[in-house]
Parts: sequence; C-alpha cells; structure tokens
Amino acid sequence: MSVRQVLTLVSNNAGPISTVLLACGAAYLLKQYVRRVMGENNNSLEVTLTTLNNTINNTISDYTAGFTEEGKGSLQDGRVLVLGRSYSLPEERTAFEEDVESFLWFSYRRNFRAIGGTQFTSDRGWGCMLRCIQMLYSHTLIRHNFSRDWRWKFCPKYNEILRDFLDDPNGLYSIQQIAKAGCSAGKDVGTWFGPNTAAQSIRVLSEFHKDLNLNVQVVMDNFMCVEDIVFFSTTEDTGDWIPLLLLIPLRLGLSECNNIYMDPIKTCFDLPQNVGAVGGRPNSAFYFIGYQHDRLLYLDPHVTQESLNPDTIDLDKIPDETYHTRKVDLLPWEQLDPSIAIAFYCRTRDDFDELCGELRADVTSGANSLFEMAEKRPSYMTPPRRHPLENLPENYTAEYEDLNTEDAADSDSDGFEIISNS
Repeated sequence: MSVRQVLTLVSNNAGPISTVLLACGAAYLLKQYVRRVMGENNNSLEVTLTTLNNTINNTISDYTAGFTEEGKGSLQDGRVLVLGRSYSLPEERTAFEEDVESFLWFSYRRNFRAIGGTQFTSDRGWGCMLRCIQMLYSHTLIRHNFSRDWRWKFCPKYNEILRDFLDDPNGLYSIQQIAKAGCSAGKDVGTWFGPNTAAQSIRVLSEFHKDLNLNVQVVMDNFMCVEDIVFFSTTEDTGDWIPLLLLIPLRLGLSECNNIYMDPIKTCFDLPQNVGAVGGRPNSAFYFIGYQHDRLLYLDPHVTQESLNPDTIDLDKIPDETYHTRKVDLLPWEQLDPSIAIAFYCRTRDDFDELCGELRADVTSGANSLFEMAEKRPSYMTPPRRHPLENLPENYTAEYEDLNTEDAADSDSDGFEIISNS
C-alpha cells in the first residue's frame, strides 16, 4: 500500500490530525531505515532523504486541507492590488480576474522527460520554487515584449514565450534547465530551491538568450549599488540602456517576518515597475503578485498536471489552457517565510531612476528599511566586471559545475529551503 493510500484511509476514518501524526511517525521511521540501508556516508543519502521528506510533506498537505486551508484567505470586497494596478471588488472583479488570468501559471507537472543525469520525470514535492521563478520570469518577458496592459490571447510572440518554458530539455527556461542551473549553486536536482538560488539560476540562463535584450541582475547581501546596476544595464560601446530585471533577495527576520517590514513590502507591489516576488511559507513556495489588506496575493504552483510532450503537440499553437488560472489565494503576513525575493522590471533608464527614487523614499529609509541602497560603490568593494557566459556544454547534465555563480549567497540565507534530516 502506498503512502497516499495509507493517508487517505486514515484521513477518512480518523481525521486530518491523526493523519499528520501518522505521516510524521512514518517519515521518521522510513528515513532511519534508509540511513541504515544506504549507510551514513553514502553520497546520495542526503538527496534521497530530502526528496523523501519533500514528497511526504506535500502528500500530507493534500490530505490536511481540513485545517491547513484555514490559513488561506478569500478575497473580500474592497481594494485589491495587483502589480501596481488597483481594483475595487466586486465592481471590478471581471477586470481583476482577466488580469490574473493573463499571467502564465506554472505548476507541478508529471511525466516529462527526465532531467539530465537523473531519473526525475516529475517535480512534485520539490519544484515549487522553480515553478514560481518561471511565473515571475515569464511575466517579465510578457511585460518586456508587450506591456502591463496585455491580456491573454494567442499571438506568435506569446506562443514563443510559452514555448521556452515547456517541460523540454531544450527549452530555454524549462524545469530541466532551471534545475540543472541550480546545480552550479550547490543544489542537487530534487531538492528545494530558496528565492536566492532561483534568482541566480534565472540570471545564469538569461545570459544564453542572446537576442532577448534583457539584463538580469541579482542584488546580493541586502546591498544595492546603483552605480553597479547602471554599469551592467548600459551597453559598453554606446552607453544605451538595456531593459533590466532587478531581483532583490531579502531576509525579513530570523524565523518569522518582522511586522515592521509589512508596509515597505506592500509599497513594492504598488510600484508600476514591480513584477512580483517569490517566497512562501516554510516548505511551500508561491508567486506573489499583490495584496489585500495585510495578506499577500499569490498564484499557487502546488497542483500536479500532466506535462505537455513537445513531440506530440503543435508548437506553433501550443494548447495553453492549463497554463492560465483565475484562482488566487491570500497568505496572512504572519505565515510568510522571512526569505523572499522581490523583482522589478525597468524598460528604460527613466523607469529605473523613478524606481530608485521610490525605493529611497519609502523602502530603504528609516527603521523598517528592507535593504541598503547607495549611489556609489564603496571603496572597499571590488569594481564590477562583465563576464558573459558562452554556451552550455553539449550533453549538459546535473553534474556540471562550471557556470559562474560566484556571487551566489550561501544557501543558508534561503530560509525555507533548509531541510532537517533529524
């Protein structure tokens, strides 16, 4: 009998609390058994235990809706904010839903081609952050190629964007490519990513998209140097502006979010340059796109769907119904994990200058400053250098470690990707 069948049986007869207690005990015993069979020094032990832990946690989530769902909130009448756009409900509900539906929604998939060098054909239980960064980056590309006003409809450019995110080893931003890029930051395939690792993976992959004309920068160590951002966002020969995706990983507390950061985070979602944030609650990642009152609005990747086989569909008109949804959830601030990465898209230098002005005024000043911001590089900092990546090696696999992620922060800064094996 499978874990899922056992949990279903117990849930039906003893309720969700007993289900969780049984699952936790089973998880502990099973992990101890794996340790004995594989040996403490086996190189694949930690990956095996991590994947096991992720799968059990997500299976538990499926069968404890009776009391875990109470943490989610439903939309209420009144103002709701979506990436710089305000809607009044119920009067503007249709416009609000059309806006939400226009985001590309990436969720768990099963039966895709195995990620190189592994046997993984589904990301259920470990890929939620990868799906969230796909949602954030795909929205950025839609904003980059169209505008914030774009609404879901078929056109060749939209189809081209979606094509790059399909579960295809050759896709520029597929689950396979993001998972393998994470390996260069020390994340084995099948383990959770935190916001910083996800941001670094997208930065690496974007450098292979030569004709995109989009510069991806990740702010490190809660310190943003405007001079350095401008350096990387202008061409070396003419000084022309390169459209910018700015990702800022943040730490809003030690084990829980400090309430003093709530208003600055909400201010970020008010800004027209905002393209969302990736974060979540412990062990579950979400793509945040706005807020209502003191709750964050998000798209949830924790739905498992069948993967589209790129060999059996019309790639010139991809069937995209399962990549859009009108369903959103709200996460109370007190449940938010303190590790989060917020993102901004600046098409022009004026957009960037305006963003910097808003950040100085309302986000990086005072006791509730989210991060430090400086116009000039401090003398002790190493000057920036341009180091474009060339090509992914042929037969690029999960063991490849030569991608340049030297600026990536230690994974311990990604709070909810740290997993206890005790």
